Amino acid sequence: MRQLCRGRVLGISVAIAHGVFSGSLNILLKFLISRYQFTFLTLVQCLTSSTAALSLELLRRLGLIAVPPFGLSLARSFAGVAVLSTLQSSLTLWSLRGLSLPMYVVFKRCLPLVTMLIGVLVLKNGAPSPGVLAAVLITTCGAALAGAGDLTGDPVGYVTGVLAVLVHAAYLVLIQKASADTEHGPLTAQYVIAVSATPLLVICSFASTDSIHAWTFPGWKDPAMVSIFVACILIGCAMNFTTLHCTYINSAVTTSFVGVVKSIATITVGMVAFSDVEPTSLFIAGVVVNTLGSIIYCVAKFVETRRQSNYEDLESQAAAEEPQSSGDLLPFAMEELPAEGGNSGSEGAERAGGSIQQGHTHCEGGFRDHMLQEYQPLYHIHQEHQPLDHIHQEYQPLDHIHQEYQPLDHIHQEYQPLDHMLQEYQPLDHMHQEHQFLDHMH
Repeated sequence: MRQLCRGRVLGISVAIAHGVFSGSLNILLKFLISRYQFTFLTLVQCLTSSTAALSLELLRRLGLIAVPPFGLSLARSFAGVAVLSTLQSSLTLWSLRGLSLPMYVVFKRCLPLVTMLIGVLVLKNGAPSPGVLAAVLITTCGAALAGAGDLTGDPVGYVTGVLAVLVHAAYLVLIQKASADTEHGPLTAQYVIAVSATPLLVICSFASTDSIHAWTFPGWKDPAMVSIFVACILIGCAMNFTTLHCTYINSAVTTSFVGVVKSIATITVGMVAFSDVEPTSLFIAGVVVNTLGSIIYCVAKFVETRRQSNYEDLESQAAAEEPQSSGDLLPFAMEELPAEGGNSGSEGAERAGGSIQQGHTHCEGGFRDHMLQEYQPLYHIHQEHQPLDHIHQEYQPLDHIHQEYQPLDHIHQEYQPLDHMLQEYQPLDHMHQEHQFLDHMH
């Protein structure tokens, strides 16, 4: 029970951490783009990946984390996740450049529906529950309603926003699939993704000239801008890990809904701090409907988790009764069976049956099966002696006849002295026969 509660607390804690890091990263990146006109987004992505790769490699060599060394077989296991992770982060940064922060959040609120659909097709884990399905549909309708109230963004931003949602959903589903197909944890997954993506991102950063022109950016003289830049890199590493960890522990749909819940604070900060969107009636109505869908999802998942926990509690109680019942039993002493004789075999089987019945009165649950397995040899002996019992039953009439003729045996014993006298008078019979011959001759 304590381990189950610890697992629930861990899942909730990771989900909250993912929401905090994800929302903070979105706000800080929007600060860099809107306030400081920092457009070198590929450099941010490259430094985030390389920082994670170098940090995890250093910790692995120091023996502080249990991560296997990077190899081709390990890279092959997470190849799809690494590609989608790189593409998803790139599309996210480009959509933040072309969309307002509240509108970007509205796009991200469509993520649960896409994740659920892709998860059903790829994972084939069955249809979601009615509560989860209703929550996803309501959330998506709210996002569409809010999007209808803000059509002032860049068309490229809208395209990249849609692509970011699709790729992000596929990325989360592949993470969940990798967690089921491989024995590696989320830390190993982040290590492999970072090491695999860093060379490609370095090439992309130089190809886009971000790594070349970024050093001439005048904002490096501002300590606040440098602090925000460093914070974006560090929080990006933490967000990537919590994304993997939350998907491993919970599910892809739950991870996507965490972003929906934290988006309320993000929208508020975006409207107050950046003033890049007017809060129209349609936009506010969409946010309200979206939030309602998020609440319904939380309630539906809570009910599902409660039912699952009750089922697991019943299983744990049944498993705990087995050693407890076995500890209360007195030791059994098996009776020795005679080696021969049909009756002895049946008697041994009866004694075994009596012992088993006695065991049945004391045993409960799984211990009853354990005792039956111990006494299976006695049943086997009983089955072997059944033909002898059958022969004994066939010859029971002869025993009855023998019992009827026992008085004759008694009479025979009484006349045994007469037999002895007859044997003594046998010479006289011989003499009598000789006299009969002489009489005949005469």
